[in-house]
Amino acid sequence: MAASIQYLSEEWLAEADAAMSGLTPVDSQLAVTMVINGGPIGQYSYQIVLGPDRVGFRPTTGTPDPQADHVSMTMDWTVAVGVAQGRIGAQRAFLDGDIQLGGDATRLLGHQDALAAVDDRLASLRAKTEFPSSG
Repeated sequence: MAASIQYLSEEWLAEADAAMSGLTPVDSQLAVTMVINGGPIGQYSYQIVLGPDRVGFRPTTGTPDPQADHVSMTMDWTVAVGVAQGRIGAQRAFLDGDIQLGGDATRLLGHQDALAAVDDRLASLRAKTEFPSSG
């Protein structure tokens, strides 16, 4: 059995970033800040960078770069885990009011394929990720 990696650990974020290698970035500068509340480590956030130079994951530290922080998605730990495990669709969670969008969400229009490619690349990491309870 493969070693497990704790969801949202530094190792998980590094592996998520590495899994994006080779994906084609979108033409514009675009990052989505994911904000997760109520997890075992308290509030946590990271960014999914979609372009223009690369596709990848990075931690957020301090105040996010307003040039790159165009969209945010805020959710609680249970929803974040459900989405990360593939049990809950992000679109469904948004429609149910479980994910709150911030910033200019229209920036995501036309980038569904890029977001789907990110999700596809996370499949192998998902299989070896440990999802601790919220506390």
